[in-house]
Amino acid sequence: MFSENGKYRIRPVMGSQVKIAIAGDVCPHKSAEADLLEGNAARILAGIKPALADADLRIVQWETVVSDTPDPICKCGPNLLVKPGCECFLTEGGFEIALMANNHTGDHAGAGVLSTMKILHDKGIKTVGAGANAEEAAKALRFEKNGIKFSLINVCEMEFGTARADYPGANAMREFEVPKQIAAENQVSDFVIVVIHGGNEYNPVPSPRMKNLYRSFAAAGAKLVMNIHTHCPQGVEVVDGVPIVYCPGNFFFSDMDKFDPASFWWSGYLPKFTCDGRGVAEIEITPYMFSPDPWKIEALTGAQRQWYLDYIDKISGLIDAEGDHLYDIWCAYRFSMPFWWVQNAPAEALLANAEDPEALKKFPPIRHMLTCQSHCELSRNIFILTELKKIEALKKEIPYLTELRTARFAEQAK
Repeated sequence: MFSENGKYRIRPVMGSQVKIAIAGDVCPHKSAEADLLEGNAARILAGIKPALADADLRIVQWETVVSDTPDPICKCGPNLLVKPGCECFLTEGGFEIALMANNHTGDHAGAGVLSTMKILHDKGIKTVGAGANAEEAAKALRFEKNGIKFSLINVCEMEFGTARADYPGANAMREFEVPKQIAAENQVSDFVIVVIHGGNEYNPVPSPRMKNLYRSFAAAGAKLVMNIHTHCPQGVEVVDGVPIVYCPGNFFFSDMDKFDPASFWWSGYLPKFTCDGRGVAEIEITPYMFSPDPWKIEALTGAQRQWYLDYIDKISGLIDAEGDHLYDIWCAYRFSMPFWWVQNAPAEALLANAEDPEALKKFPPIRHMLTCQSHCELSRNIFILTELKKIEALKKEIPYLTELRTARFAEQAK
């Protein structure tokens, strides 16, 4: 698919065209935050800037609150926050649109959501997937480029920090509503893009639910479907002429304490889509890695780039050929997770008092298991595989999955 030159041609371009780049997760916190505030955005982005500049429009997943006022909500996972000024990463990269439907937009309550949106808007960066309430957060972003009218729909799985009828947050995905919204946007636009934030972190192959759901978005009329969140690259497929990118991996997420290029946390690919009024005519991917000391993002070259292109082709080919079985292996690998959630749920305390403050501090994991679509699917499949007595046999295949989860491009000569 991509292994020859990083490009996959779906069909010839017809008429006006727009090349759109969509980058994965960005959270420039910890030492990268200080680096940005010291004015080093240009140095960080220099190695990937040519690939970004080659696009007519740049979109990015912005996965942190921007605020001077921490107000962490009770949730699973970290409450991400960077200081105002870190948005210089976006302006230096030329990003015009920030995707905000994700599990960190609401990390610091409603005020953090509104602060982030205002700071980005003041810098001329449009946002989508978040708002002052659920209705505003769900609105598609409409824009026009080279005479083509686009609608961008951005949704996230039902994790923490999602918007409510009267409260700011991210746009929670309601699966049966998205096709309706796609149909409505097709009445006013030439080209509908759907970007989802979801999936199982660190799993290189999309789940059966993800495949079926995203294909249904394509069938409903979306001309491009893309998922971001897994912190590792996943593959690409084209269904009836519609590309579905399951995840490009992190773009710049300075979170882990130890740099390890064998972990896919530190690398990914930048997809660029050549679009016309009919849809996507060509996909091009640029593999890259980011690293500290000093922080920088670099496009891969030579044998390292070729390894990455071959890898994306490999995992793309596995989506249908072995995808469901690989997901079962993933469930065996994560077997203990739902049982840990159930075991540690504060059921007794909450049954006695549903507003018990100490019990509510222990509540997020079980809530996470039951409301987040990917965690719910994981739990359900683990329970079914347990009932069928398949877990132990699947555990023996975990080394195969482990190898798929290991980045070996750095072993190649530059």
